[in-house]
Amino acid sequence: MKHIKNIVLDVGGIIFDDSKKNIEKLLGKNCDIIYKLAYGKSFKECLLGNKKVNEHIESLSNYKEFENLKYILSKENLYKSYPLITMNFEYIKTLQKQGYKLYLLTNITEDSYNYINDLININSVFDGGIYSYQEHIIKPDKRIYNLLIDKYNLKKEETIFFDDKEKNVISAINQGISSYVFKSIEDIKNIISKVI
Repeated sequence: MKHIKNIVLDVGGIIFDDSKKNIEKLLGKNCDIIYKLAYGKSFKECLLGNKKVNEHIESLSNYKEFENLKYILSKENLYKSYPLITMNFEYIKTLQKQGYKLYLLTNITEDSYNYINDLININSVFDGGIYSYQEHIIKPDKRIYNLLIDKYNLKKEETIFFDDKEKNVISAINQGISSYVFKSIEDIKNIISKVI
C-alpha cells in the first residue's frame, strides 16, 4: 500500500451514532417503523438540501407515531438521537496529531451539520469536507467522491475512505479510492497501522 496522507470519514456510524439501536434505547421500544418513517425517502430530500427537516417533520404529522418522530428528528434533541461517539472521536483527533489530513464526506442535513459543528468545531479537527445538503448530491453518487478529490486537490493513491455502508464504499472504490467498511474504530486502527 502506498503512503497515505489523507483520511476521509463518513460521520454517521463513525463519529456520531445514527443507529436504530440508539433510537430504540432512547424510546424504549422496537423502532422499525419509526426509523423507516423518520429516515426514509422523504428524509433523503433533507440530505440533498432540497427540504428543511422541519418540513419533513410536518409531513409526518398524520402518523400515530408523530410525537416520537418529532422528538427524534427535532434539532433540539439531536444530542440524544445523534450522539457523539466520544471514544471514536478522541482517536480520530490523534490521527490529526500524527500528521494525517482529515476530511469528512457525509450525507447530512443542515440541522445535523450545525449541531455537529457546534459540538466539535469541525474546522479545528478536519481539513475540509463535502456535505450532501450543500452540494445537493448524496453518496453513493460517484460525483460526490470526485468533488472531494477535486476541491482539496487530493491524490487518490494517497487517500483512504471509511464508511459504515458497503454501497458507499463500493462506489468510492469504483472511483479509484482505497475504501473500507467501518464496523468499529479498530478497523481504522488496523488499516492505519499497515500504512504507516
